[in-house]
Order: sequence, then structure tokens, then C-alpha cells
Amino acid sequence: MNIAMVAGGTGGHIYPALTLAEALMQKGHRITFIGSNDRMEKDVIPARGFEYIGLNVYTTRGGIFQKAKSLLSIAKAYFDCQKLLKGYDMAIGFGNYISVPVMEAAAKLHLKTVIHEQNSFVGRANRMLDEKVDLIIGSYEENLKQFKNRNTKILGNPQSSKAYEVKKDEKVLKDLGLDPKKKTVVIFMGSLGSSSVNEKLYEYFPMTDGSYQIIFATGASHYKEALEKVKQNDYLKVFERIDGINVMKNSTLLVCRAGATTLSEICAIGMPAILIPSPFVPNNHQYYNGKALTDKNAALMIEEKDLSAEKLNALINSVINDEEKLKTLSENAAKLGNPNVLNDIVEAIEKL
Repeated sequence: MNIAMVAGGTGGHIYPALTLAEALMQKGHRITFIGSNDRMEKDVIPARGFEYIGLNVYTTRGGIFQKAKSLLSIAKAYFDCQKLLKGYDMAIGFGNYISVPVMEAAAKLHLKTVIHEQNSFVGRANRMLDEKVDLIIGSYEENLKQFKNRNTKILGNPQSSKAYEVKKDEKVLKDLGLDPKKKTVVIFMGSLGSSSVNEKLYEYFPMTDGSYQIIFATGASHYKEALEKVKQNDYLKVFERIDGINVMKNSTLLVCRAGATTLSEICAIGMPAILIPSPFVPNNHQYYNGKALTDKNAALMIEEKDLSAEKLNALINSVINDEEKLKTLSENAAKLGNPNVLNDIVEAIEKL
């Protein structure tokens, strides 16, 4: 098949799409990506070797002028895509506003259409596409109640399949200048980082005493500031970015946002985690992602409005020093994983 895939905005949309694209290519299908000309996908996707078509589509967030600009750009992209998509057999969308004109154009051309929802609370773009597509693949049972489309299957997040393949390797922590025999806490706030959480972290770090190690991955835009504000030593290391799955697999506890892709990796690895959902995302969907785990005692959660250095320090210490708690969180998270996610999604797509 000749397949167009659309994903953009954040790593939570982009990386699962890339994982699925690689699996489909291995089955002999041709993949072309469509995304924005000014978001991270324009760099990340071509770097993985995929053909990429960029569109000038702008976010709907902002005032009246921004919304008008966005609607005009979406309308233009819709008509452009009716020309771009001729000759394709299928279009697959991974959410974000960029997917709306692409998937609607694909439906207009009578291509087979699939959307994937990574979150427990369906995003606005996918809600708009709900009854216009042939197949919806969700990641949480809650999605079944949210979509009207009868052809909705809960199969999971493609990215989690990568996490199942990762093995423990002491060299991962050694290469970061840390002791693989020591308990390790990994802290990262997603691909974009978080200035608001960082302010609390800068207060928390001096409270630590070296009884466990800390890896703090800042994201590109916060790295320089973190180097200035964090006093590194043999048990506290600051990095711009890390190989998240490999580092998690070799660590003890994760402190992170509640993005859909990160949570799918947590479940695949069976990673004990403290979640700090971002309050700045549409529909507060990270809170609902996190709640899907905390309701099953598969993770702990602090809402950002309740976050303080003292609370974070106390919670980390209470978990990392409690072997039974670590075991319970790990086992319950692993129960929510599905090692066959990627194969199941590829099979559903080929069947369609």
C-alpha cells in the first residue's frame, strides 16, 4: 500500500507514528509523512529517513486573529491535500490540528482512513474526525465511550512495543557517569521540558543527600539554565536529553509528565513512576492519562498546583526506600501493557 501518515506538534504524536511507520515499511508498504513546516516534526521525521511533505498550518490557540489565521491555513491545506493524496491507498492520523485537513481530504478522496488516539481523553482533532474515518485505534478503554465510531478498537500505543525489546545493561548508567548498582531516579518533563516544574526541582535538588542517584533531563530549551542553577556531583547529573527507554529500564523510579507515549513505555517496562501531569494541555488530558494508572495503583501522581520541593522530596523518599511499594507499582503497571501492540495495529490496518 501507498500510505500517507500525519503526525505533529509533540513527541507524543510523532514517535508512535514513526514506530508504526517503520513496522509498516518492513511489511513492504510505502510511507510518506505529512506535517507542519514550523513544528518539531519537520526535523525529527526526515532525520529518520522518511519522505516528508510540509504544510503551512497554524495552531488554533490564541486570540481572534490567530484563530482566523489558523482556520484559513487549515482550509488551504485541505484543498492542497486533495491534490497531494491522489495515488495513495490509505491515510493514518495521529492527532494534533495538522491531522484534520489531511484526514478530511483523504476521506473526501475515498482513501481508507485510520486515526490513532494516544490519550485516555480524546483530543479535539480526533473528535472532529470521529465519524469521518474507517477505523479508530485507541490506547485506553475509556476511548470506547468517547468515540461514536463503531469501528473503534483498543489496541494500545505503538511506541510501547519498542520498550518491550529493551534489556537491562549496566553500561547505560556507566556511560552517564553513574553507578549501576545504586538506586536511580530519572526526572524528565517530556520532549519540551517544563519551566514551572523546574523551579520546584531547583529547590528539591539541594535536599538530596546522595542516598540515591538522580538523572535530570531538561529538554533543549531549559538545558543552559539548568546547568547554571544545578550543582552537579557524583549522584546528580544534568542532561539535555537521554535515551529515555534505555535509561528507564536501568533505573529505579521515574518522575515525569503524564504524556501518553511516556505512560505506554512505563507500562511496557513496568516502571514505578511519580506523575506530574501538565496543566497546560487541552482538556487536561494528561491528568486523565495519569488517573487511568493511579486508579489501578500502577503509578503515583502529584498535580502541579500541589507540587512543592518538600512534597516531592518526601514522596520520592517514601517510594524509593520501600521495596514492596516499588514492586507493587512495577507489577501493576506491567499488567496494563500489551507486548503485541505493534503487531495488532499493523494487522488491523492491513485487514482494513
